[in-house]
Amino acid sequence: MRLATLAGLYVAVVLSAQIGANKIVRLPFTHLEAPGGVYSIGVALALVQLAHHTGATRRDGALNAQLLIGLGFVGSALFAGYIALVAHSHPAFPGQEFDSAVGSTWRIVGASLAAFIVSETVDNLVGAPLRGRVHDSLRVVVSAGASAPLDSVVFLVLAFGSSGLDFFDGQLVGKIASSVVIGIPVVVLGRRFLPANRPDIVPA
Repeated sequence: MRLATLAGLYVAVVLSAQIGANKIVRLPFTHLEAPGGVYSIGVALALVQLAHHTGATRRDGALNAQLLIGLGFVGSALFAGYIALVAHSHPAFPGQEFDSAVGSTWRIVGASLAAFIVSETVDNLVGAPLRGRVHDSLRVVVSAGASAPLDSVVFLVLAFGSSGLDFFDGQLVGKIASSVVIGIPVVVLGRRFLPANRPDIVPA
């Protein structure tokens, strides 16, 4: 039940990030710009880290976290297909704003899918061995630091072309900041509803 709850939240957060990426925003307290979905990244990464604590062993936790990632991938693919279908459907009457508002979402989701499966897997592989060995807050920061640069490059290039790299600094700073400001509190609070670390956790 706890894993199912995390999975539902995770898919919702991932889809929210992909909708938000349609708008380029200026990050608070900086002059950096990034796709608006960057704010959701901290929550998404935190939920993956929480999934590690739903298994009795590190291996079970890593498999559960990878299941979350797979569900996010499938949900994103279905979302992209549906948006593309509606965007290419003939409108019943003129003047509707759907195409201009979210018509490009399916392309952004497509780019996100490619970046998503790679970066989230890296985040999972880095986070799994650290379970029970370091504080969860450090695990979130280390995992985000490993996955965020890769995700940023892949997503920005595929979504916006080579010019998308102009937003790399903002994307990277935004992801790390959201992981610290949002992700760490989510993990710390979320652990209250998940089994405590066992001292005898082993990799298998």
